[in-house]
Amino acid sequence: MHIIIFIFLFFIILSNGQLSSFNPVWIGPKFRETSMQSISESIQLSEDCGIQKESKHKRFPWAVSFTVDGVNRLGGSIISPYHILTAAHGFITAIGVGGNLCMNLPANRSMYRDIEDLQKTRKIAYGGECIRGFTENLPNNENCSKPDVVFNTIRSVLIDGDFVAGRCIDGHDWAIVEVENRIKFNENVAPICLPRKKMYHSKTLSVPGWGRRYIFNESGPMIHEIPMRIDPDCPRARPWSDNLPIDASDYICATSLDTRDYFAPRTCHGDSGGGLEYRDDFEKTHLIAMTSFGTKGCPANMLARFTRVDRYTQLICQFTGVCYSV
Repeated sequence: MHIIIFIFLFFIILSNGQLSSFNPVWIGPKFRETSMQSISESIQLSEDCGIQKESKHKRFPWAVSFTVDGVNRLGGSIISPYHILTAAHGFITAIGVGGNLCMNLPANRSMYRDIEDLQKTRKIAYGGECIRGFTENLPNNENCSKPDVVFNTIRSVLIDGDFVAGRCIDGHDWAIVEVENRIKFNENVAPICLPRKKMYHSKTLSVPGWGRRYIFNESGPMIHEIPMRIDPDCPRARPWSDNLPIDASDYICATSLDTRDYFAPRTCHGDSGGGLEYRDDFEKTHLIAMTSFGTKGCPANMLARFTRVDRYTQLICQFTGVCYSV
C-alpha cells in the first residue's frame, strides 16, 4: 500500500513540472537517505505537527535560531526530525559593489558559504525561548539567566539555485537545512505543519524569532512574537521608500499592524528565515511563508516580503520525504 501511495505522489510531483526545472545547489553533502521520511512517518508528522504544549502564553516549539557566538543571525522552522526550512540568503557570501547581494560580484569571490565554516561558526538552537545567558557586551533579558535551548549542527544545506540565478531579487529565497543529529520531539520541540495548496488563512499572522526589535539595537536573547498583517494590495500600496523587488511570483507582502507607530512590532534584521505562521481553528499551526526581505532600517510602514511555502511543497517532499501536504 505504501509503495502505491509513493508512486502516486511521485507522479503528482512530475506532472507539476517543478522537479524538471529545479536547479539544486548543495552546501555540503547531499541529504542522507536515513533522514528521508517514510510514507508512514510523513503521515505521522501530519498528525503531530503544529501542536504545542498547553501554556498561559503562546510558544513556538518549531522555531529555530541559527546563532553565532550567542547572537541570532537567522531564523527557521522545524518540519521533520532532520530538516529545517529557512531563507537561502542566509547562506550567501556574495556582497558585490555597493553592498548589493549577488550583484557585481568579483570573479574570485565564492557565491556560497563554506560548509566547514558553517559547522564551525553556527549553532542551531531550538526547544526553548532563551538562546544565551547574561553577557557584558550584548543586550540581556531578566528572563534569560541561562540558555534553555537544545543545540545542533548543520550537516548540509539545499538551496534553490534560481535564487542566485535571479540575482537574489527574483524570489526562490528558501533553503532546507539537514541537521547532524536527529531532532528529538517532546513537549518543547515539535515540527510545524506545511501548508496545503490554496489554504485559507487570516490576514493577521505571526512571526516568532530572535531578530532585532529595532534597527538601532542588537538582538536580545529572548524569543518574541511579531504579529504581521498580509497586504493584498502590495505592491501598489507600498510606501515611496520601498524599492524592493515586486515581481516575484512566490512573494507574500505583510506589514506591521500599526504602520504609523514606530514602536509597533515588525520583522527586522535576524528575522530572515523565520516562519509567517497561521494557527487554524483546530489549534494547529501552519508555515505559510518564510521571512525574506524588508526595507533597510525596518520602518513600521514597510511591506516585508515573505517566500510562500506552498510553492515548494513538492520539492520539499522529494528531498525530505515530508509529503503529506503535496
